[in-house]
Amino acid sequence: MKMRYLNLACRAIWVCFLLWILFMWFCRPIVALHYSAKATEPIGFFLDDDSHISKRTLSPGESAFIPTTMNPPPDMWLILSFPVARGKGLEVKEPFSRIDVYIGPGARIERTETRHGFFARFTDPSRHDEWKQ
Repeated sequence: MKMRYLNLACRAIWVCFLLWILFMWFCRPIVALHYSAKATEPIGFFLDDDSHISKRTLSPGESAFIPTTMNPPPDMWLILSFPVARGKGLEVKEPFSRIDVYIGPGARIERTETRHGFFARFTDPSRHDEWKQ
């Protein structure tokens, strides 16, 4: 009988451990890039978040959601750049929950929304749909 309870306790500990890992994976702060549907060409970008560099391409009308470090150090920085286009880059040095970057034609950053609430990383901004049209 004691073995059965011990086995159940071990399984419960493993389930809690796996749930914690999933929580840490899915609840990280997000950088959301939204590329205008009015653009004519895909753009490439680099996102350097203090410890990891991402290189990706966005097609017109596409959005990319890039997670960052869950518990960043106080001096963390994040740089978004477009190497081929002549648009400005973006540098962030303060903590955030979600950053929505709206990129217009020509790789120009038209608007940036920074949100700090924990649940903000799970929802789209209210004006997102009207910007895409």
